[in-house]
Amino acid sequence: MDPSVEMYDSALLGILQHVGEIKPFIEVVFSFLLRRTDFFRIMKDKESKMGFPPGVAKQLVMDTVTRYEQIAKSLMERSYETKMATGEVPPRAVETVEVETVDNNTKNTSSDTKNTSSDSTTQDLPEQKTTQPEVKQEKTEPKSAPYESGLPKVTSQKSDCYNGAVRDNYSWSQTFTDVDITIPVPKQVKAKDVQIDIGRKHLKVSLKPGVVQKEAEVLIDGDLTYDIRREESMWSLVPGVGLQINLEKNLEKMWLSVIEGEEEIQRDNIDPTRHLHEMDDDAQAGWRQAMFDFEQKKAGKPTSKELETHNVLEKAWDAEGSPFKGTPFDPAKLNIST
Repeated sequence: MDPSVEMYDSALLGILQHVGEIKPFIEVVFSFLLRRTDFFRIMKDKESKMGFPPGVAKQLVMDTVTRYEQIAKSLMERSYETKMATGEVPPRAVETVEVETVDNNTKNTSSDTKNTSSDSTTQDLPEQKTTQPEVKQEKTEPKSAPYESGLPKVTSQKSDCYNGAVRDNYSWSQTFTDVDITIPVPKQVKAKDVQIDIGRKHLKVSLKPGVVQKEAEVLIDGDLTYDIRREESMWSLVPGVGLQINLEKNLEKMWLSVIEGEEEIQRDNIDPTRHLHEMDDDAQAGWRQAMFDFEQKKAGKPTSKELETHNVLEKAWDAEGSPFKGTPFDPAKLNIST
């Protein structure tokens, strides 16, 4: 573990003490990534310098969680071995022994009973038969595979079908600006095994012959509900997730389905919220300025407009012809509404 990350402990501890719990603390971190970085921004094309390809940001988080889980496991093992060496905890069990229990109705002969009398007594006793309850075993029929082609079944989290749906072999989600499609494929599939044709109004996704079946296997083939910007759309193969296709919408409107003729989603279930990363640069700048002014007012400090006015007045205060030239700047002498 990189020791340099510990230099941020004081700041992070302050946030954690303020929110009180881990869950809201994580919300703070991801909210910061959304508002102040391009972490959740999807790259428009290969030349784009902002954001990540579809699925890469999520995979980055999962890789980090997995790595720190391994670190935590190693630390716990090391701590246990240290305590075991100092005698604070008993060593782990080397062997597990199964002990058969005796029925409570069977009474053991006392230890002071003579061996000679025990033989005769045993002959007089009737033979005891122990009966065990019959356990009925239900016949389980083997479950058939989800797809004859050998493709994994679609399992989707809420984020994978946000404002979208889960279909037989893919799931899709959308914002006002783009559509994201996730198609699960076998682990052995590589990018060279996939053939994807993205058209202005048509989408075809297939696996080349010999990958899963002898013949080429078509996963999606149909006309899109609306036109897209073909040049700004892209796809990627994310290990452990599948194929991820990002379609840039030509018009900023919500779709009810990806492929024409498929079952449409309910219009009432669509979340019309527009997130920050979906806005253009001017809108994002305006939102950040509004948030800055809100925080400044809450702290009793000047807003961005007041700061701008302050800077202009300070320059004009000592300008040629100003009655205040040569005196210290004092905005209290000016009665100017901002």
